[in-house]
Amino acid sequence: MSIVVMDDDAPRGASLVQRLSELGYAATRGRGTQLPGASATDPIELYVCGFRGCDALAKLVRPFATRLDRLPALLACAETPCAQDLAAAMALGFTDVLPWPAVDDDAFVAVLERNIRRSRARRANDPQLFRELGELERDQRAGRYIQMGMLPPNPMALDHYRLRHRIHPSLLLSGDFVDYFRITDEHFVFYIADVSGHGASSAFVTVILKNFSRRLRREYRPSMLREPGEILVALNREILENRIDKHVAMFLGVVNMRTNALRYANAGHFPHAIRVREGHTRLLELSGKPVGLFQDVAYDSAGVELAEGDNLVLLSDGVLEVIPETGLAGKEHRIQEAVVECGADIDRLWSALGVDTAVAGPDDMTCLMVACGA
Repeated sequence: MSIVVMDDDAPRGASLVQRLSELGYAATRGRGTQLPGASATDPIELYVCGFRGCDALAKLVRPFATRLDRLPALLACAETPCAQDLAAAMALGFTDVLPWPAVDDDAFVAVLERNIRRSRARRANDPQLFRELGELERDQRAGRYIQMGMLPPNPMALDHYRLRHRIHPSLLLSGDFVDYFRITDEHFVFYIADVSGHGASSAFVTVILKNFSRRLRREYRPSMLREPGEILVALNREILENRIDKHVAMFLGVVNMRTNALRYANAGHFPHAIRVREGHTRLLELSGKPVGLFQDVAYDSAGVELAEGDNLVLLSDGVLEVIPETGLAGKEHRIQEAVVECGADIDRLWSALGVDTAVAGPDDMTCLMVACGA
């Protein structure tokens, strides 16, 4: 017996057990507080729980919560839950999302196999290492919970602008980050950031970015609203002062909501930000070095006018890794096609670019959209 399915929806739980069996897995259903036991010859390798809201999930797993610290636990749902629900599930001990009902058997099996390998590797180690790994995973889940709590509301309306984002980490902790916030009655700031490296050390820098956002709202200079390159200079200085040996690629914009004027600066961020207007795209190309590398660095600022119906799309470079087209030019062309096809539908854009939210990619993948309404 390798997989225990917990679901308060009996038909759905039964269908999941049946599908697992058809794919060659030994699976059984747990009922209420009655969970199958494990033995050396018949071990439980992971738990799968159906998702119908966080309150129901907490009630479902309460009888066996301590086991989630020892074995992988997967959340079975058709789509990745919103950030708030996902954070709550992580706090309960869940470590991955299993796409169910499964549209793509390959993606379904990939998630299962990844977690079964983790379970077997942990069981093969000595008990002390097993406990240490469990503590490390709990710490990472707690870090992810905190990190997701730092993200802005999704979506968020600022006057006639609507902002939304998606972050799909390659590991439990992400080095990608987005933020957006009103800075004056007429202006708001937004940015997308990609910290060098992966894992906990890169995720730590996102805490610095969030603290910088909060301080910027209190201590900005009026000239920064016209020349956002000055904001990047200040951030560059702060990262260097922290001596964390990390740098950040970032695109940052300031929008005047009264005039619909966008001023922006770029610190080594790629792919280029894209303005979409009436089926046509414009790349907001501007050079600049990543923040956190050099002491004496300046950043140019540029501007573009926005209008009703315009959509700004910003992606991190991890997305380039999963776009099937070959060559950088082909990938850039596919991005521009997709942002026109999908409009402000961020989930549709993810699908069009080949991002599978049920499977971790080789790098963190992020999208930020800024749509101008009436």
